Amino acid sequence: MEKEMKTDITQRDKDKFSANAILFLQEFEFHFIEYFVSLCASYDCAIDKNEAKTMASSIYQNIFKCDFDMAEFQEDLFVKMRQDGVMVGFLITRSMFYLIEKYMEFAKRKKIDPHIEILMLCINRFINLLENKISKKYAASVVRFDFDTSDVMLPTYNTIVELFRKLQEEKRSVTFLNLYQGVPISYEATIVNIEGENISFSMDKLQEIAMKLDGNAFIIKNDYFGKHIKADIVYSNFLTNTVTLNNFIYLLNMPALQREFVRVHPDIIAKVYLHQDGAIQTSGRLYDLSINGLGVVSSNNNGIAVGSKVLIDFQLNDASHTNAKEKIEVSGEVLNIIEYKGSYRYCMRIFPQKEMSDRIISYINQREKDILENLKDELKDYVV
Repeated sequence: MEKEMKTDITQRDKDKFSANAILFLQEFEFHFIEYFVSLCASYDCAIDKNEAKTMASSIYQNIFKCDFDMAEFQEDLFVKMRQDGVMVGFLITRSMFYLIEKYMEFAKRKKIDPHIEILMLCINRFINLLENKISKKYAASVVRFDFDTSDVMLPTYNTIVELFRKLQEEKRSVTFLNLYQGVPISYEATIVNIEGENISFSMDKLQEIAMKLDGNAFIIKNDYFGKHIKADIVYSNFLTNTVTLNNFIYLLNMPALQREFVRVHPDIIAKVYLHQDGAIQTSGRLYDLSINGLGVVSSNNNGIAVGSKVLIDFQLNDASHTNAKEKIEVSGEVLNIIEYKGSYRYCMRIFPQKEMSDRIISYINQREKDILENLKDELKDYVV
């Protein structure tokens, strides 16, 4: 398929696309920057608006350039991006989808051929260059957009399917990962059938039910796949423990794999209080909990920002005394703030002393067992 795409794209096509792209960029720049800034604000309200505009402008001006110098980007922005892989994926993916949507509207309005293949090659190359820069694989490299698919890491659907065929021939397994109420469910699976764009896997029944409840399949990268993969579920057969998937796409990252410890969703409604020196107390609901971190959802901010040092206290059911309330008091640091529809989710690292740590570990261990039992109960609804 890659060879056919390369043959179909003529120099005349490239020239027409370049001319149209210039007109589009001139018309759309303001809207793209405003959209990108709003994305930054929705993901992390601590991101400076002027820095977000600078990042958006740099991205926008280089998407369709033939000579793309990564050194043009401000280094401090890449540092920020390296610190949060989730933000990288969110900002780039959403803004690129927005750009594609508006470019197609532009082409339709102007009654011109959008040359979607060339557009996708440009965007794919641009994303790969950003990835390489962020992961420090390449520093300030200069690469030309010559539209030659032989050196574009284009994650085409046929390429992924062919890799799965090779895995099947060599009788190699893949590893799936899904989260259920914060607990990672991860088992190996084997390929049992490939039919067109659909691939069927035989897997553990707990992986199958976790996958169905999650709504998507996630495959961890291996020697064959350099990136993690996401796929849609076509059909689950709980009698044979097989799942058929399609629409395989590469992911920029897999945040669940970056967690040091299991992060469970609580089975209680725990009110959490955040205290800052000289600031008004902020309260919220416990969202998730691990031995070294927790999440709190609140409708208030009261001056809390990324990097803020806080004292945290809340009541937690102790696993060994289920009818008792155990108070947790720990110091913490705000690592990220996600703002959504007037609410704030504070993502914090905590530093519990031994007594507090023992209480948290006891709760998490029991909660993890309960969650796995809940998952088995969910399975009963699908197994006759």
